[in-house]
Amino acid sequence: MNDAPEYIAVGRFGKTRGVTGEIYIHPLTDNPDRFESGVRFWVEDEKGYREIKFDAVREVSGRVSARVAGIDSPEQARAELTNLFIYVKRTELGDAPEGKYYHFDLVGCHVEDEDKRVYGWVQEVEEYPANDVLVVMTEDEKRFLVPMVKQFIVKIDIANRAIVIKPDEGLFGETDEN
Repeated sequence: MNDAPEYIAVGRFGKTRGVTGEIYIHPLTDNPDRFESGVRFWVEDEKGYREIKFDAVREVSGRVSARVAGIDSPEQARAELTNLFIYVKRTELGDAPEGKYYHFDLVGCHVEDEDKRVYGWVQEVEEYPANDVLVVMTEDEKRFLVPMVKQFIVKIDIANRAIVIKPDEGLFGETDEN
């Protein structure tokens, strides 16, 4: 996990709400409860990362809305926050729940089958409503998609940076010659 980024995006600021500088948050996390008053977060702008704290957080019609300390008007919130990503430090993120993985932990893992044949490495993880998909880059720079479902994923070993798969015929552009 030495390659893990120092800051992890957990949300993004959207439109302002009301007249006190409140602003909507679009969560980029499975844990929208992480947005709490008094917790340290960071945003990145042209000056780099800066720490922010929420004075108030609430749910409004199923959406998270927050007021950031030092932001007192919708004009100021719009100018200083709209469309900025909200980050936490990797060290404050904690471990993923059992059987779950952070996408950045999967990126860079080599992908192999149970016979130790290496197909490539995970370039990125794409999110879809049904399931996430590993984008696997081969040595000759071909990209293949591997759905993160039990049918294909045998084991994920973050410590050894390996993902063991059970590829179906044709998954990597090959056909069974038997």
